[in-house]
Amino acid sequence: MVSRPPPLPPVRGLDPASLTAWEGRVTAVIQLQGCNFHCPECPVPHLVPQVFGSGTIPVESVLEAIERRRRWLDGVVIAGGEPTLHEGLRDLVRYVGETGLRVRLHTNGSRPEMLRTILEGGEVASVSMTVRGPLDPTYAVAVGARVRLAAVYESIELLLRWPGEHEFRVPWLPNVVERPQMVAVLRMLAGARRVVLQPSADGSPGVRALQQVGREAGPLVDSCVVAGRPGQDFGARAGSRSISR
Repeated sequence: MVSRPPPLPPVRGLDPASLTAWEGRVTAVIQLQGCNFHCPECPVPHLVPQVFGSGTIPVESVLEAIERRRRWLDGVVIAGGEPTLHEGLRDLVRYVGETGLRVRLHTNGSRPEMLRTILEGGEVASVSMTVRGPLDPTYAVAVGARVRLAAVYESIELLLRWPGEHEFRVPWLPNVVERPQMVAVLRMLAGARRVVLQPSADGSPGVRALQQVGREAGPLVDSCVVAGRPGQDFGARAGSRSISR
């Protein structure tokens, strides 16, 4: 009996031209429905429910829209929700790659098995993983759900070893993930090629507090920037001072 391929992931939205999803590039962003986290400051809460069907966009229509804009795009970002929940993700990545554009994957790192499959397929050029706190009980609060911390750590290790482009995003969450916790995350990510420090949804704590995090622990990674201020880099590659580990 021949097994059927898994269905393609449910596409809920398409941003035809984003300047922020892959810094320094103009990208189309494919938004997939469904997430296993319920983060208190989720920027796309409508994508969280894992209820599929009505409201989704045919993948063929998405690919056609990308193809029409191809000359103005530098790449395509596949985001969520959480893309790695979908068994058909690799097929979607392959179809998008057939446009000739580079592909970036956004993930929360909760499914390292799927992430490994995608990395080994060689069809993504970049992965951006959000690390929402130290790998301790804080994490469940930061993501609003039970989480297998070992899985998140495995995804981090996969990306640190992977030769492709990676980025870790570390968000500030008031009263949960602040300066000490963000510094702890940077220490865990020591050796990463790029880390982006993000303010909370309400704009707190402000740029200065995030810059302090960068000064304190940014030299542990190659590049460490504050979201929206890529010109100021606290990473080791930028010649920042070293700190004890």
